[in-house]
Amino acid sequence: MTTVLVTGATGRVGRHVVAGLRAAGVTVRALVRTPELAGFPPDVELIQGDIREADAVRRAADGVDAAFLLWPSFSASGAEKIVPELPSRVVYLSSLNASEGGVWGEVEQLLRDADKSWTFLRPSGFAVNAQTWADDFRSGDTLRIPYPEAARSMIHERDIAAVAVLTLVNPAHAGQTYDLTGPEALTQAEQVATIVRAVGKHMHVEALSDDAARQAMLAQGADPALAASAVTYWASLVDNPEPVTTTVTQLTGRPALTFAAWATEHADEFRILSTAEVAQGYVDALSTGRLDQAVSFLAPDVVRAAPLESPTELKGAPSILDNARRLNADVEHLAVETLGPLLSDNHFAIRFTFDQRNTQTGARTQTTKLSLCTVESGQITREDVFYYTPPRS
Repeated sequence: MTTVLVTGATGRVGRHVVAGLRAAGVTVRALVRTPELAGFPPDVELIQGDIREADAVRRAADGVDAAFLLWPSFSASGAEKIVPELPSRVVYLSSLNASEGGVWGEVEQLLRDADKSWTFLRPSGFAVNAQTWADDFRSGDTLRIPYPEAARSMIHERDIAAVAVLTLVNPAHAGQTYDLTGPEALTQAEQVATIVRAVGKHMHVEALSDDAARQAMLAQGADPALAASAVTYWASLVDNPEPVTTTVTQLTGRPALTFAAWATEHADEFRILSTAEVAQGYVDALSTGRLDQAVSFLAPDVVRAAPLESPTELKGAPSILDNARRLNADVEHLAVETLGPLLSDNHFAIRFTFDQRNTQTGARTQTTKLSLCTVESGQITREDVFYYTPPRS
């Protein structure tokens, strides 16, 4: 049976790649930094590590037939040590502009130089990048973006993943470069208007200056050269929109997904959720072991008070996750039973009963706890935890 390594497996495209490979009957191995947040089914083999670490990539690539490569940095520095550790066949998520150089073109060249059996996927702008506007949608009615009239052929992440799965499963795609786009080019202002229709909230669009746009990219970790070239590229798209290709349809046999479809699917991310919606989403995520989804409902400065777990209150998701790792280091959760959520104004309560096994001793126990959560502006800002049975020390 074919085994494929997926890097960037917990990301916007990677999750769909994993799902598509599993549906195709492929054995999936995923390189992830935090396995407890991965939220994949048990048949997905998790290898802990970072794509930037050669040893981790070597371990993850051992014995696999192919790899889906997502290089996560704005710079190709360090990729020269990683590419040789990948299997002989690699599908690389590149960019529509890779032929012009930059990080994407440099990684492509590294794969050629390493004599890999490569396939390059060159997508246009990701529709999912519009999520960067979500905070502005939730907090006000004005969105400031560079060059609102710049037109891009935004592609749905599910279309990128669908093509990736096809090329990973079929070696006949080796040596091919595929330019992937959505079915139409929309200006950024038109993209905002599409989301507005899906969400049902008016937004006013204001043009961001070139300098402010560069500074925003620098704050996200881009190097100065990339930030400058990105702003120049946006400016060029006002008069020369991104091209629209039919590659997705040709390869998958179905129409490419529209930006309107993406906006409808992701509408909840652009509005403030009610307490009831937060409560149900939080319970559903925890009940199914999707800690990664549960964390998305937490405010950045969330406070967790659980005296039987920690003598002091924990603040912020990273501290809460570290505590969870400590408590569950030797625990296998066999089942979870929930009661709730029970709602009261901007608060909700949930009772969890965990059936668990100690992986060191084999002892099987039950732990029951009650969580009282406070919701403000669509996020959980505080969680008070009370145990019917004490947690492991």
